[in-house]
Formats: sequence, structure tokens, C-alpha cells
Amino acid sequence: MPFVRIDLVRGRDKAVLMLLVEEVSRTVARTLDTPIDRVRVLVSEVDPDLWGIGGVPYSVARGSSSSQEGSQP
Repeated sequence: MPFVRIDLVRGRDKAVLMLLVEEVSRTVARTLDTPIDRVRVLVSEVDPDLWGIGGVPYSVARGSSSSQEGSQP
């Protein structure tokens, strides 16, 4: 049973995350030649203040506040 974990900074639209799960599941199933219902995907969202880049929080490194996170990749 393949298990894929994806860690992202919080802020993306739920519909986008659901599409991500769908697309990753399809790709893993096809690549490993396994039934898609055997593929597991976990998407974890992390607060931008708790994700570090170069020793500082993502929110500081990217010059954004947590409330503006939806527009950041």
C-alpha cells in the first residue's frame, strides 16, 4: 500500500488540495501499477509561522502575514 505524505504551508484552497490528492493518487497508482484504492495520500498544512526557511519563519522570509498566505505558492 503506497503512502504519500505532502507537507505544505497553510493557505491553499480546499478544492486545490482535493485535486492534488486526486492527481497524486492517479500518478502513484499508474507508476507503481497498483489499484488506486490502495494508494493513501496525507496532506499536512503547517502554519506559516511554524515553517522555517533559512532560520526564520516562512511568514517572515516571504514577507507575508499568515492572513495573506492564500496567494503564496
